[in-house]
Amino acid sequence: MEFNYQDKGNYFRGLLILVGKDNIIEQNERKTILSYCEKLGFEKRFCEDAVSNFLENSFIDKNPPKFSSIDLAKKFLEDAIKLSLVDNDFHVEELEWLENVAKVNLVEKDWLDKKIQQNLNSEIEVNHIIALKNNIG
Repeated sequence: MEFNYQDKGNYFRGLLILVGKDNIIEQNERKTILSYCEKLGFEKRFCEDAVSNFLENSFIDKNPPKFSSIDLAKKFLEDAIKLSLVDNDFHVEELEWLENVAKVNLVEKDWLDKKIQQNLNSEIEVNHIIALKNNIG
């Protein structure tokens, strides 16, 4: 899949925002996001600094990333779902973020729900998350 520079930046920024949703970047999340950063072709030191300073950086645009194609948005969402589960704790804020990214990129909610379901251990877990979200929102 071909990424232009803006898509690469949005991909990395979107992953950073996702892992920061719970205001903690765990070691396994850090390791995973750095591996994505390397695959995107960013310099290792830049990535390490960005991850280390993300929670304190008030200048980062927190809006959902808009990609140049739906296919790229779907690839991002697949990776973002996997990243959100690295810490074994799928937060309501993470689900809402994924839904917002899908909406901005015109990805159908059914597609997103199916991908989330495929990555969770059981239907009960995804239904529990959705129920929590509906009770909060």
